[in-house]
Amino acid sequence: MRIWEQGLVATYSLPGYKEMILAHYAQYQRPGTEIVIHGVRDDASAMAAKIAGRAVNYAYLHRFHDTQIIENVRRAEREGFDAVIIGVLQDPGLQVARSMVDIPVIGYGEVSMLTAVMHGSRFAFVGINPDMDPLVRAMVREQGLESRAAPTAYMECGYPDLDDAVNGKPQRFLDAFHAAARRSMREHGVDVLLPGQTIIAELLWREGIRAIDGALVLDPRLPLLRMAEMLVDMRKAGFGTSRRGFLWNKPPADLEAGVRAFYATPERFEHR
Repeated sequence: MRIWEQGLVATYSLPGYKEMILAHYAQYQRPGTEIVIHGVRDDASAMAAKIAGRAVNYAYLHRFHDTQIIENVRRAEREGFDAVIIGVLQDPGLQVARSMVDIPVIGYGEVSMLTAVMHGSRFAFVGINPDMDPLVRAMVREQGLESRAAPTAYMECGYPDLDDAVNGKPQRFLDAFHAAARRSMREHGVDVLLPGQTIIAELLWREGIRAIDGALVLDPRLPLLRMAEMLVDMRKAGFGTSRRGFLWNKPPADLEAGVRAFYATPERFEHR
């Protein structure tokens, strides 16, 4: 089985991050399963790394991320991959990607939430970037899980502290995570804590954090991998995705080709 993991940052450009993810999966990986990690672009240019994190703050610019991720999912299917994991908190492009390919496509946010509601009564993401809050709230709403979700708890640390943690100095990150988690548990009755960025999940796994004061700290990598494997097995058994309705229906190839050609014509965008 071949699984394509799709990230947001260009080829996970933070040194050591990609290797950390692969080492994490290796703890759960079954013989014969191959996992390949890609960013939105398969290069590590300074510009790619710069725009990947900032573009999430703007609805228009985020659409470029979505489009590239959808194209990468299509590429994964063409190259013979069995499933795609979108390893990004807000699940960019997830729903549309599912309408364009026949292989299973799953998202970090969706799988984390669905796993959480089987392990406790109320969950919360714990993150570091409040600018992403509208995206997270929209994702929770689209999944119909508002009654089970507490507001995202934001840590009093930033990306430099995550870099320090990756490089062997995790104390400030760990203190901030524990403080935000306990605040959410105290104020909102949370009993399942979800890492609010994939890098947070990797750092918690490396530090062996599985619970805080009885609340589960979810390791999303295991359910992501097993969900992908299960859906591949279901597809092989003849159970595909729905192809009924606006969100799930796969467009005919000739119509898609016509729409692509129409919008690729430069004069369509000229001001008359």
